[in-house]
Parts: sequence; structure tokens; C-alpha cells
Amino acid sequence: MTSSNVMESALNDDQFGEENFDAISYVRDQLKDMKSGDETRQLQALRARLNAVNAQSSESMKKSVFLNYKKFIDTAKEVSHLEREIYELSSLLSDQRMLIETLMQMTGEDRSSVGTASLHTSFSVNPMNVLMQKMDGVAALLNNLPNSDRVIMHGEVVQLDSDSMRPQHNVMLILLSDVLLIGQPSSGKYRFQLESSHPLNNIAAVNIKDRENGKTATSMFKLLIFPGQRVFLAENARIKKEWLDCIENAKRELIHEGSLVRQATIRGKRRQDLSAKVEVASQLMPVAESAATKSPDESAWLNELPAELDDCIAHRDMEHAVELLMEWKSCNTREAAIDAQLTLRETQIVQLLSEEVRRPGALHGGPRAIKKAINLLTILGRASQAVDLYLKKRSAVLRATTRELTMSEEPLSYVRQLSQQFLDVISDVVKEFLMQPEHFSLILHWCSGELSVMLSLIRRHVIEVAPTLAVVAHTWRILMAHCDSLIALGIDLSFEVHRLLAPSLKIAIETNFTNIIESIRLRISEERWKAYNMESELNVNRFIEEMSDMGLAVDWALSNTQRSSINITQNACHFSRVAYVLARDLAMLRSSHLRYLTDSFMVKLWSEYLNHLKSAPQSSLQQYTSIFVISQLLPLCDAIYDESSPRILSELLETKFGCLLRYRGNFDASSSDEYVAHV
Repeated sequence: MTSSNVMESALNDDQFGEENFDAISYVRDQLKDMKSGDETRQLQALRARLNAVNAQSSESMKKSVFLNYKKFIDTAKEVSHLEREIYELSSLLSDQRMLIETLMQMTGEDRSSVGTASLHTSFSVNPMNVLMQKMDGVAALLNNLPNSDRVIMHGEVVQLDSDSMRPQHNVMLILLSDVLLIGQPSSGKYRFQLESSHPLNNIAAVNIKDRENGKTATSMFKLLIFPGQRVFLAENARIKKEWLDCIENAKRELIHEGSLVRQATIRGKRRQDLSAKVEVASQLMPVAESAATKSPDESAWLNELPAELDDCIAHRDMEHAVELLMEWKSCNTREAAIDAQLTLRETQIVQLLSEEVRRPGALHGGPRAIKKAINLLTILGRASQAVDLYLKKRSAVLRATTRELTMSEEPLSYVRQLSQQFLDVISDVVKEFLMQPEHFSLILHWCSGELSVMLSLIRRHVIEVAPTLAVVAHTWRILMAHCDSLIALGIDLSFEVHRLLAPSLKIAIETNFTNIIESIRLRISEERWKAYNMESELNVNRFIEEMSDMGLAVDWALSNTQRSSINITQNACHFSRVAYVLARDLAMLRSSHLRYLTDSFMVKLWSEYLNHLKSAPQSSLQQYTSIFVISQLLPLCDAIYDESSPRILSELLETKFGCLLRYRGNFDASSSDEYVAHV
């Protein structure tokens, strides 16, 4: 084996990736079997191969990094999409749960089936019988429970010493709707003896995070019962969390029910006061005297209202907080100090609701995700602020999705995607506020602003980058189609499109037409008045098919002597393509405010070519060409550009080129030779 082969085989092994790889020893090993005087050349060859390996490794590493980064981006997108779906599902489930609770309250059924029941306390028989068999002293209490009360949760836990955290004994906890029962171990026929009962208003459940106690710390919780405290150890962290959640939810439900009772009492008192006022008014007594009287029930309720609002704010129960604020606003009793406190609470609630709308992930569940906050702000009399916040949020999300669009090689694809995104959002917002006419001015202003942003992007990336006339025309067609869909919804933004795009459209159309008219003039100057030789019958057939697709018939002009030629000039054939495409594109732009410009371009183009036909030397080829242009091409372009009557090209021919009218008439391809001879 030669030294070069040795090196090649050495480059293929995995020794470069070893931790103890020594470059000096490696080079020495490669050179030890080489001939004297040949080291320089071999070193250069080795260096070249090592550079190749280095480049290959670098390229492989780049590809690996790119693939990993691409996978990371794809995974992040999937996670984001999943988060949005989970958020929306959670919101829908919450709404369904509230609806079920409301329906059950209306029918008077027990709501216990809606509450969250603990898995370790589930039972198939009556739980009260089980508890009365386990604990002495609870029978009388459980048998006399009101219909609205229920056993929320029960179970055994280990009581710990509050100082040393050492286990003492098992206790039985029973959580009712308004009371917590604690039972101590008993030596009688019952396992536990009722030790004490504590109203939930006097209890606070606290989670314990004590790292010194190791694994048991995750299952420990504390009950603050004035004036002391008691520490318990649950079976596991899940059961501990259920105890904490159930106690907290029971306290919140108790506060909410108390508030509802007070509100019902106040409403009843208010109705009594109203009837009393009517009676006094009927007796011609001053109404001011009865209005000045203060209800003691309302005063007591108002004194407790700030604390209730603080509790609602702490638990993010904004629906209940807004309900309490509306009750306060409809209350007749007024106290300056309490009103000042409640005004501060209202400002805080409005701020929290506004932040809920502004937060970055507010629309992860779609527009419905922030609808609740918007509705609550509207109830509080902040409708304009709520709508403004909602529209700004929709704009922010629209900007984010727009930034994900990339300008491709096909500009019309970009126009379609961009306009679809913007117009879909605008249509969605218009439909949402269709039945709220008081916000129409704000909605219209927002729609105009979003449309302006969209048109500026289209103008910057499409119209101002020297597009073809076809791109400009189809861009206008796409925008007008979207405007028509908005008009069907009752909002007309076409005037904004005309106003914002007219200057750029005018420049783009003028630039394209200047190039077209210059090319036509150049071809006219080079006209030789020779039959168009297409070199083969196959090319002739292709040309005939092309003209037929445009709506033109040229088979009558085929040469009788040379089947690969046609008795129409090459310049006229080229002009037919240009005139057809120009008429088609300018027809799309006639609906804009630039109609006068498109009309002038059509007249200018055809004036150039009709002048060319008018000044051409008389010959059979000139007659064939004139018949083709005047009797077929001109009426076709006239109809494509303007379907109304009179048409501008026909009018141009009749007023300025009367000498060419003899080529117009009821043309019959079967008698073309006789027609030409007659002409």
C-alpha cells in the first residue's frame, strides 16, 4: 500500500473524533513511511485532504443545526396552536358549566352534581349514613341540614404538631357548605368523636412548603382557626390540593350566596319604599322626605361591599364584581366615604378588565376569548373604551399574522393572501357590531385605518416595483371583489381604495403604456409589408389556434402558393396580441377613477396603428391586413374594453379614419378573395 493510500484510509476512520487525538502524532505517523525529500508534497496533499474533511464537517454541522432549528420552529408552532385550542376549550367548558349551574338554580335542583367531588371520598350510598357510622356526635347535625347545604368533602388526615411537625394521631375532617367538622380518635364503638365545628368564615386554609420535611412537605397544609392553628398531613399532594380547593370554593360560594341574599333583601326593601313613595305622593306629601330616609339594610350592605369587591378582585371573579357595582349604582342610599371607596374599586376593576384585553395571549382562543371582558366593560358604561380596546387587539393580531407573509415571485399570490387576511378580519368585526349602530362611526374609522395599512403594503410591495399591466389590473380586480363583499354587509370602502391607490396606479399604468406605445412605433417604423412567413405548417396551425382562442379567425388569409405563410404582416399579428391584452387589462381598470386615462390610452394606441394602415401603400397584402384589423380585431377589442354603446374605437374609426370604413362590414371568411378584390 502506498503512502497516499495510507493517508486516504486514515482520513476515513473515526480517530478525529476521539478525545485523546493528537494532531502532531497523527502527522508524524503519516510522514514516517514517506521517502526523503517528498515530505513537502505529501504534507500539502494531506493538508488539502484535511481541508476537504473540515469543509465537509462544517457543511454537515450547518445542515444539522438548520434541521434542528427548523424542527424547533415547527414544534413551537404546534405547541402554540395547541395552547390556543386548549385555552378556547377551557373557555367553552367554563361557559357551559356556568350555564348548567344557572339552569339548575332556575329549576330548584341540587347543584351538588355540578361541584367538583373528590375521588377518594366518592361513594355509591348516602354519605351521611357513612359519616354517622364513623363519627359520634354528628347525627343530629347532619340530619338537620338545610336543603341548600351538602357534604362537600370528607376524609381522614394525620394531625401534626404545629412546632415539631411530628405526627400525633389521625383525625376526621368533614366539609359542609358552611361548616368544617373535626373529629378526634375515640375508644368507643365509633372510630371518631366530634371534637369541634368551625364556621368557614373563621377558617383560612394555607398551603405549606417546608423543604426540611422532605417528601411529606408536599402533602402538608395548615388551617388557621382563630386564635390558633392546626397542621395536617394528607395522603398525597393531590388530596391536599383538593382540600385546599374545596375549602376555598366553599368560602367563595358562601360569600356569594350571602351577597345574593342581601341583594334580594335590598331589592324587596326598595320595592316597599317605592310603593310607600307612591302612597305618599297620592296623599300630596313631599316626596323628598321619603327619599331622604336611609335604609339600614342598604347601609349595612354598603359597608360590607368594599370587602366583597376586594374578595372578587382577588379571585378574579369579575362577573360578580360587576354585578355588585351595578347594584351599588342602583342603590338609593349614598355615603360619601363608601362611595369614594367603591369608585376606587370600580377603577381597579376597569383597569383589570382592560389589561385582560391587552395581554399578549388574549386572543389565543379567538375573538370570543376576550368577549367576556368586553361585555363587562360595556355593562360598566365603558362601551367606547371596550370597543376601542377590542379593535386595537384585533389590529395587533392582524399585524402579527401579516408579518408572517412573505413576498413571493408571484405578486398576485401575495395580494390575494394579504387582502384575504385583512378583509376577513374587517368582515368579522363588521358582522359582530352589525346590531350595535352606536359604534358604527368607530368601526368605520377602524376599517378605514386597516384598509389604509393593507393598501400601503400592496403599494409598496407590488404596484411601486414596476409590475406588468396585467399584475396591476388583476390587483385592482381582487380589491374590488373584496369591496363588493363588504358592500353586501353594509359598509362601502371602495372610495378609500380609489383615493389611496389612484396616484400609484396612474404612475404604473403610464409607465407600462409608454413602453407599449414605443414598441408599437418601433415596429411600425420597421414595417416592410411582407407576408408573415412562419417557416412550417405546424407553426401556422399553432398561430391559427392562438388567434382562435382570442376570438379571431385568420385561416381565410392563408397563402395559396406557400402554405407556411399568411397574407397578414408580422407587425399586424404582433399588434393583435398587444391590442387584445391591453384591452383586457384596461377593462379591469375602467371602474377606477382613472377611466379617462384608460380611454385615452386605447384611443392613442389605435390612432397610431390606424394611421399606419391609412398611409400604407395599396396592395393585396395591405388589404388583407386592413380587413383583419378593421373587421375583426377592432370590434373584438372594442367589445372587450367597453360593452356599452357607442364604443370608443368604433367612434374613433368613424370620425377620424373614414377612409378605412370600407374594410369594415359583414365579413365572410369563405369569400375572402372576392371581398378583397371588391375592395
